[in-house]
Amino acid sequence: MKEDITVKDESFDTTEESAEYETTSRSEYISSAYYAIAAVNELDTELMHPEDKKRKRNILRKSLRIIDNMITEIDAELYGESNEDE
Repeated sequence: MKEDITVKDESFDTTEESAEYETTSRSEYISSAYYAIAAVNELDTELMHPEDKKRKRNILRKSLRIIDNMITEIDAELYGESNEDE
């Protein structure tokens, strides 16, 4: 005779609503980084306070890093292993 053993997990509540997750696609990251670059690229650093110059450099550096990371992920997904020329 087959015995049915059922164990109820008290920590799992099935009446709880399912969680919603917002995901951001690689293209959205690339677009956002591109728009950030476009927004600050034409700013004249000659008239800026040193802190603002640093902010502009940081935005450009971070945006380029985001684009590089996303392109690297896309390349690895399409062609296998990453072939970085550094």
